[in-house]
Amino acid sequence: MKLTFMISAFLLMVSSSVPVDITMRGTEGEQGFLNCPYSEGYENSDKYFYKGPYRERNLLLKSAGGQSSVSEGRFSLLDDHQKRSFTLIIRNLSLSDAGVYTCAAGWGTQYKNFNLNVIRAPQKTRPDQISTSTLHSYTHTSTDTVYARAASVCRKGSYLCGSTTAAVHFLPSVPQT
Repeated sequence: MKLTFMISAFLLMVSSSVPVDITMRGTEGEQGFLNCPYSEGYENSDKYFYKGPYRERNLLLKSAGGQSSVSEGRFSLLDDHQKRSFTLIIRNLSLSDAGVYTCAAGWGTQYKNFNLNVIRAPQKTRPDQISTSTLHSYTHTSTDTVYARAASVCRKGSYLCGSTTAAVHFLPSVPQT
């Protein structure tokens, strides 16, 4: 208990030591978007996205000069020179993607810190299973009655299950004159 409190206090201290400009939220399994605006004059500068604070420089992606897009693995960087903004796209977000990200235009002159929160995806409910079976028919030889029996059709988790039997009577054929 004491150790858990000490670890929690340490993590709170470490996470609060990085000033965060923007907090973003994403859902596990979906795409995450981090948008980074930059000032006029940086359109043809290198663009950078880091995982973690800027000073740690764990580079995820870098676009060279006027390059408008770069991709590597689940990460893409798209630069819109007219809007003076570039975006990091993270495909198939995982819980481990949560944390601080930094974007920079130029070399160390303009940067922003983002905090990305990734929430666990809601569990998908599977649709009810429906089981069916084929129709079996048989004839009793001593009569002119044909019986058909349909096996049960049930919806999983439902009380509406049953089977049916139908009888069909044939009239003797009358010779045509």
